[in-house]
Amino acid sequence: MNQTQTNLSQVRQKEKVALNDGLPKIEPRVVIEELKSHLYSDDNFKKLFSDAEDKKYRENFQLFDRDGDERISFTELQELLTSIGYIYEEQELSELYKELEDSEGQGIRSDALFILVSKKKREQDREEQLVEAFKSVDLENTGYIQSEYFKELLMTMGYRFTEDEADEYMKFIDPKNEGKFLYIDIVKKILK
Repeated sequence: MNQTQTNLSQVRQKEKVALNDGLPKIEPRVVIEELKSHLYSDDNFKKLFSDAEDKKYRENFQLFDRDGDERISFTELQELLTSIGYIYEEQELSELYKELEDSEGQGIRSDALFILVSKKKREQDREEQLVEAFKSVDLENTGYIQSEYFKELLMTMGYRFTEDEADEYMKFIDPKNEGKFLYIDIVKKILK
């Protein structure tokens, strides 16, 4: 492979990531730092949480802070997040908890709850954007997209896949080769 082909291949790999809306798995530490920088700016904080949400989350935190030390344990955090409608996979939450735990290792404080909630809100926004993108090509509004039609779109719109590239991507989209796929399932796969 010559240098031009190598560079072209690298550019295509970068562009393929963009197909998934730039959603590779991000290290918890990076996500937390990004969210902290946004959260602790008064303007951004006000945009993320309404007064009612702020009050609700603080009151819920106090309810789960059973010993009143302004910290909650991992188990209490899981229960709290479930009670307010934000479900994390245990491994992901465990990683985030370790990153957010106070310096004494005694639990997390209420500001960490806002970080975790804002992370989930951000993920939900991404999911909604991806679903809307797929809906725009769901001509029959069924929740499904025909695989051949989607393959054609991959080869004719935006960054144009070669037929081989489109076939390879379709193995991810329609692994059982059923001829159509439920795009909400694909969105969930992309966001993992």
